[in-house]
Amino acid sequence: MKTCNSKQLQRVLGQATCCLLISLLGILVYANHLSNTFQFDSVAYIASNANLKNPETMLTFEFWKKEFLARGLLRMSFALNASLDGFRPFGYHIFNLTFHILNTLLLFFVLEKSFRRFDLKAIGWCNKRIRTVAFFSAAIFLCHPIQTESVIYIMSRSEVIASTFYLAGFFLFQNLLERPSTSRSQYGLYFLIIFLIALVGFSVKQIVATLPAIMILYYFSSCSTHSPALLALKKWKWPVCGVFFGVVRILIYTLLADETFLIGPSRPEEMVGRVKYMLSQPSVMIFYYLNKLLFPLNLSIDPDIEVITSFLSWKFLIPIICIAFFLAYSLKFFKNRFIFFYLCWFFIILSPSSSIVTLHDLAAEHRVYLASAGIITLFACGASELIYRFEKAKPLRISAILILFVVVGVLGIVTMKRNAVWQTELSLWQDAYNKSPHKLRPLINLARARSIEGDIEKAIKFYQKSLIEGPVVFATHYNLADLYLNKGLVPDAIRHFQLASRIEPKIPETYAKLGEIYLSQKKFKLADTYFKRAVELHPNYSRVFKNLGIINFYHLNNHKQGLTYFFRSLTLNPDQPEADKIRDLLAQYPIH
Repeated sequence: MKTCNSKQLQRVLGQATCCLLISLLGILVYANHLSNTFQFDSVAYIASNANLKNPETMLTFEFWKKEFLARGLLRMSFALNASLDGFRPFGYHIFNLTFHILNTLLLFFVLEKSFRRFDLKAIGWCNKRIRTVAFFSAAIFLCHPIQTESVIYIMSRSEVIASTFYLAGFFLFQNLLERPSTSRSQYGLYFLIIFLIALVGFSVKQIVATLPAIMILYYFSSCSTHSPALLALKKWKWPVCGVFFGVVRILIYTLLADETFLIGPSRPEEMVGRVKYMLSQPSVMIFYYLNKLLFPLNLSIDPDIEVITSFLSWKFLIPIICIAFFLAYSLKFFKNRFIFFYLCWFFIILSPSSSIVTLHDLAAEHRVYLASAGIITLFACGASELIYRFEKAKPLRISAILILFVVVGVLGIVTMKRNAVWQTELSLWQDAYNKSPHKLRPLINLARARSIEGDIEKAIKFYQKSLIEGPVVFATHYNLADLYLNKGLVPDAIRHFQLASRIEPKIPETYAKLGEIYLSQKKFKLADTYFKRAVELHPNYSRVFKNLGIINFYHLNNHKQGLTYFFRSLTLNPDQPEADKIRDLLAQYPIH
């Protein structure tokens, strides 16, 4: 009894030590990013989002009814940050880092259980080795440079938080399988809790949809060879395969027949197309994601990925053959199926964004966040095998373990350097532009970053260059026009504002800008036309209504209409700078 308690105590102390080291390592590696500014979409969705200032609007039944499955919980997390710390990036970064460390701890416990479940002791793994491999796997997951985008880019917290629920649900499933005896009611309770965890995670990001597939695969992969469930699966394998491929066929037919089915938030016309996207994804998984996991160099927020257009392209065929070979070889030639499971972990978790769901970008490093655990675990297991081959040569084994610590340290240093790239908008997009000089978005965002820094001449230069790469982009023409206007180059500003309005005719700001230019030139009828178009598209545009009031009341002799516009402007924004003047005017000329 004492021996059993002693072993239990040693196990708990060992786990606690590993958890403490992981937490300290996470703080050390990511401490230099906590002062980084908001980046990319985080500026529009967080820093400039007035709705976050009123989080109580998200505490209504109507909000959760409409927005729960549209990442409602993610938005609530931003609102929570805003209410606690305003719009300082520090609090948002702390939130992301906390969940990243929590995910690493969960992964550590998940790996410990899975190694025991796959009975790695039968092939010579002792408890100490199991814990060591689980620790190094988790440590590499924590410090790997490819995780920086998920942790530092605040909008990518969707990936991080969803992974927390994913790992928590899977960990609970592992505990269920470990129970020596379980009643039907207990099974029902476990699966109900797992379902609720997955549902909440789905409200953050839809990668949780793959959790049932991972649980089923884990169960059958880790079963004993003579398990009734596995024997039944072998008996009915052909009908099961038939049903599986039938469902896949129907899904692919639906995807190809309806271009708008299962697409990301961008509009279909902004994407490469369903077929080209799906043809490109095998190459993305093997030549980009897997490559960056093994050799984490030249990481970028906006990688330049080649679009594959043909089924006969070697960049499509070779990755497909590689994936099929890896899975078949691991299943056929390894008695223990844990290699097969962790390979599938990588491909299955990536599958929504790398197969059926068409997104704007062909690749993004944050998508591989949780999937990376599969490849990292296999790497740590392979390193462990090499280390324990030196069992009789203790000095060599110690040296090999030290090498693993060095690997973790090197990855941590590379991550810290990558953190520095995310320090400002300018440093981030300068890095992206250096690595993808012919891609449009880095050019546009680098130009915008230059203008924010006050380097107007270079900003104009980059916008002009972006027009060569993409001449029909609204943001380029609008921002370039704004810069020309600030420099006093009014004809150039008008030309680009008009081009912007033709590209995106339903954006009111363009017409408001043109109206203001013509108002300053005393072309009142022309200004009136553009201002009216702006308020047609945006009926709550207070400033434009005020300008319409000025034009109609003072210049077009349409006093009654002008007063109506003034009244509308004041109603929309009673605290505007010229509110008192408008009130005096309305008091002098009351509207009946």
